[in-house]
Amino acid sequence: MVLRRALGPWFRFHIARLLLASLTIAAFQVALGAADRVFSIPIDSLKLWSEKIIVPLDVKITGHSGVHALDQDCEMHFGGMSDSFKGDPPGMVLEPMNLCVQPFFGKTQFIKKDWLTYADALVGTTVHAEGVPRIWPEHLVGDESDSNPHHAVEFHPLTTLRKASLKRDFSAFIFDPSEYEGGLKPETAIRILTRTTVSVAKHDGMAEITFDSGRIGNFTFLHFTIIKASIEALEGGHRMDGEVQGDAGDTIPVRLVTVAGSPTDRAVAKLTSRSGQRFGMDALVLLSLSPEALHKAAQQSSGASIVAQNPFQLIVYGEAE
Repeated sequence: MVLRRALGPWFRFHIARLLLASLTIAAFQVALGAADRVFSIPIDSLKLWSEKIIVPLDVKITGHSGVHALDQDCEMHFGGMSDSFKGDPPGMVLEPMNLCVQPFFGKTQFIKKDWLTYADALVGTTVHAEGVPRIWPEHLVGDESDSNPHHAVEFHPLTTLRKASLKRDFSAFIFDPSEYEGGLKPETAIRILTRTTVSVAKHDGMAEITFDSGRIGNFTFLHFTIIKASIEALEGGHRMDGEVQGDAGDTIPVRLVTVAGSPTDRAVAKLTSRSGQRFGMDALVLLSLSPEALHKAAQQSSGASIVAQNPFQLIVYGEAE
């Protein structure tokens, strides 16, 4: 009894230390498991995005980034919120392409201040935006800012933006800028395509999406094959089936999207009248999830998670010069 009383404080102290260490390890494991990214999108939104390439949305602009350098994607990011989008997280980011090399509208020379002045005038206003909905859970948690709220959905690329009666068209800015090959090495992008599992569960009109991957990234340069018979003209561009060769020689099926107004979209439209059934292309692409695959999985779910088949959509920006 005396020994137990003497050891009591020591025992409780070390048990507490062990418990704290266990909780710390568990928290660390949860952090490592952040590869399991979970977010939700209204099923009605996925349906609309499956039927069109470019979609409209009214967005209140909360802030903007600077003009990114060429090696950092050459874009400007506009953060915002929309009463018409009820996703979780609810943030949106609008991303026009190639602003670091494009002169402002009506000018012949690039001046960074022109873009910053334009962006400053948008903050706090509600604009009518159109663009390609890119679904990608890279910024669900962590640091956020007025230009980068927590989000899983972007208009990436942004194609038009209208404030009041003044409309700006960014569709001609969608191309592969010289000397830019994306931030992801092709082999890393292929590992993402082959080793990621995407699951969808339907709850109260929402698609709860789980993205299980060890890596995540944005732009990369890939060689892929277009299946001509699958090319479909939709509002805002073309969508088609494609294939990417895996690192083990296997074939990875993907959906491909080209955006109206871009040189690549015009090139794809011409493929439909050419002989042959398969066409290879080397191009700058942006990794995204396929709204078609997510919508199909959500329709199959009765509450339980359904693994989305062929869950990736590559947004094609431009061929190599």
